[in-house]
Parts: sequence; C-alpha cells; structure tokens
Amino acid sequence: MSAREAILGRLQTVLVAEDSSRVAPSSIDDAPAVVTERLATKPVSTLPAFSEDPTERLIRLMESVQMTVTRVQTPADVLAAVEGYISTEGLDGDVTVAPALASIEWPEHYRLGAASGVEATSVTPCLAAVAETGSVVFASSADTPATLNFLPDNHIVVVNESQVVCHVDDVWTALRQTAGDHRAVNFVTGPSRTGDIEQTIEIGAHGPRRLHVVLVSGT
Repeated sequence: MSAREAILGRLQTVLVAEDSSRVAPSSIDDAPAVVTERLATKPVSTLPAFSEDPTERLIRLMESVQMTVTRVQTPADVLAAVEGYISTEGLDGDVTVAPALASIEWPEHYRLGAASGVEATSVTPCLAAVAETGSVVFASSADTPATLNFLPDNHIVVVNESQVVCHVDDVWTALRQTAGDHRAVNFVTGPSRTGDIEQTIEIGAHGPRRLHVVLVSGT
C-alpha cells in the first residue's frame, strides 16, 4: 500500500465513523429546539415603506421590466385570457400547462406536465407576487415543475390577487403555510436577460423571452 492510499484509507475510516454517529431529524418536530424556536419567532426585518396600493404597485413594476399584465375577474376568465394573449402575440407551437392548473378545462391540444423542451409556451401558477419588487415567485413541485418556468420562450403566469404580498419577507410566510414538497423557490422579475457580452442586453438568454401575467381579481 502506498503512502497516498494509507492516508486516504485513514480519512475514509474517520469520515465513516463521524457520519454514522450523526442522527438526522426525521421531521421539523425532531429538529433541535433552537431551529424550531427560530421558525416560530422569526426576527422582523426593517421593511421598505410604500403608500401605493400593493396590486397597483406590482403591475407598475412588472410593466417597467417588460412584463405584460392582463386583469380578469374570475378563474373562469383565465382560459380566454391565455388564448387571447397567445393569439394577439402570434405565438405558434405547443403549449404545456402545470398540473396544478388541471381544474381549468384546457383545449385538447394543450398538454399537462413538465416542459419537454419542444413547447413554445407554458402556463403556470405561482406561489406569490411581490409588490416590493414586481417579482413573481415559484415553488417547484410535482404539480408545478420548474422546467416550465425556464425552458419555453413564452411563460404565462396565473396570479390570484390574494397571492400579492407587500414584501419579499412575506414570501417565506406564504411558503410555510403551503402544503407540499417544494424542491426550489425562484424569484423572477421580468423576462430573462443578460448584458454579459459587450454590455448589450440580450432577451431570453437563459429563460423566457416573454413573461405575461394573468391577474385574477377577487381571488
């Protein structure tokens, strides 16, 4: 056995011994007291103040970063708003819808599921929309695949007015109140863009070229 092999063998023995002595909590109830106490009594941060109506501010900031917004009155109006946007923008190609929106009677040529990489447009719900920044927030799960947020060129997001929160900090409260196994949380503010090459803005560099919001009032 070489000296290198001997050293690596001793390291492996120590690491295995240390790992076997650790017991991971099986649930949040089994976590150390300091963790559960922090979650229950989280500190309050200093938050920016604004007097503007949160929904109106949200729309204004979204439009300032090249997002578009359509307001509808009820969930029954969502399908017409989605099809109207697709028709007005002349968006050809397949449409994939997040399984979380399966209660809407989508046309037969719309597919439910994760993005396959061939669809032109996706339609998803969101976790929240933030008036402070004009962002939409997505929590990925089996019913809300993250691929739908990034792969298609066109992303249509259904936002219920009750999901509009004032500040970024409020998103984490909403997340804790949401059931489900969420794998990742993404804050998205406007279509994908980059200025890395010669400081020239390129839209759709690593995500959608268009980001459209269907905002459902009174929900």
